[in-house]
Amino acid sequence: MISAVQKLSAVSEASSDGIMVIGRDMRVLWANHVFEKWVGLNDLKGVPCHSVYRNENTCSGCPAKEALGGKGPRKGGVVSFRNASGEELYVEVTAAPVRDRKGELAGIAEVAREITREVALESRLNESRERLRTIIDAIGDGISVIDRDYTIDRVNMSLLRMFKKKDFAEVRGRKCFSEYFRNERVCSHCHAESTFESGTPAHFKSILHDGEEKVVLDISIFPMMDRENRIVNVIEYFRDITGTVNLEEQVLHSERLAAIGELAAGIAHELRNPLGNISASIQHCFKQHGQGLPENIKNHLSMILRNSENADRIIQELLDFSKPSDFAAFRLGRVEKVLEKACALAMSRCARQKVTVRVKLQRNLPLLLIDEKGLEGCFLNFIINALDAMPQGGGMTVKAFLDPRIRELAVAFEDTGVGIPEEQRGRIFDPFFTTKSNGTGLGLSIAHNVINNHNGRIEVKSAAGKGTKITIFLPVPEECGKR
Repeated sequence: MISAVQKLSAVSEASSDGIMVIGRDMRVLWANHVFEKWVGLNDLKGVPCHSVYRNENTCSGCPAKEALGGKGPRKGGVVSFRNASGEELYVEVTAAPVRDRKGELAGIAEVAREITREVALESRLNESRERLRTIIDAIGDGISVIDRDYTIDRVNMSLLRMFKKKDFAEVRGRKCFSEYFRNERVCSHCHAESTFESGTPAHFKSILHDGEEKVVLDISIFPMMDRENRIVNVIEYFRDITGTVNLEEQVLHSERLAAIGELAAGIAHELRNPLGNISASIQHCFKQHGQGLPENIKNHLSMILRNSENADRIIQELLDFSKPSDFAAFRLGRVEKVLEKACALAMSRCARQKVTVRVKLQRNLPLLLIDEKGLEGCFLNFIINALDAMPQGGGMTVKAFLDPRIRELAVAFEDTGVGIPEEQRGRIFDPFFTTKSNGTGLGLSIAHNVINNHNGRIEVKSAAGKGTKITIFLPVPEECGKR
């Protein structure tokens, strides 16, 4: 019969794992052919076990040492070393105590299973994951992976920037409806839920409000399947289209203004002649018969004359609104000088209304190609509107400064007036829109056109009861940047 020792030896030699028995002194008592091949020696007896792994001292986290300490079978970590051929091997080591017939600890049996291929595959898998993560993070649009319970599982860097998050920890494990859409519960008509149920991609637009700013998102949702073709996640793809929407609105606004301008110009020319005749006739009547006219007739004629002059003023505003840009009027000039003139024209009214004005002008602002007359009227219009918002007095700050980061010259008007309700904020530059009983609704439209002619933009920040800040940004081309 085959002895137990022979059986153990046969099993050990047939194994593809490295097997050795270590004495209490941590030296090899016996090793199978696998270890001998790795090390390049025919007999490892008496060799310190750590030398088998090419270490000068006891291996870190040595499972054999722990097993000798009476802790029972121990599984060590992954050990790497170079074999006799110079190839790097990775092995996973397990150690168990060996006892004699009396139950005394006689040594340690150690098994080393080679996992070099698995380590290489895992390394390549990690590289692929990192490469995929880099690619996804490089995408300019936001990407988010959502679980069936609407928990955020993964996001890319663009999404974190889009929602002003510092890192993934701020959204990990949170619900998409609270982090993205600021809802306390699942959104009504949830498109992610629809995709989970039907497996059909969804597409929709969502408008979010970030303080006073409106953000328009174009969102697509796609299902993610597992190996059994079951939907386990959905991918939400966020694209910020605020700029595109704003540009479309500006184009529509410009087209609408152009159409209104043409109509207004035609009407204005038709009305101006008869109004001129009315004014001239009344003035002639006053000149020829003023002394002999009854007082009530004089009052009626004066009222007609005032209204005629007011109508002529409105017609002039219509003509100003509709006339094409006069680019011949553009000259190199200093915006801060134009702003000073506009402020000077309004100072007497500021004093009457008890409005305190602070003017802060940055020195040596760059010269710009500007229409001084047009800009002066534009600035004055914003100042007058600020004064209209403070009938009981208040404060106004007027500033001009250069933002070098975006190469724009900014002119800001900030007041402590009644503010603009949110529902009216988007209409203040529309022609004929006014909240004043005696207003025409053309002043800000004309101002808006002037800034457009300078390739500028206007930013409005306001809240009802908290005042208004209007900032005009004028681009500073390289050729106009000299001070």
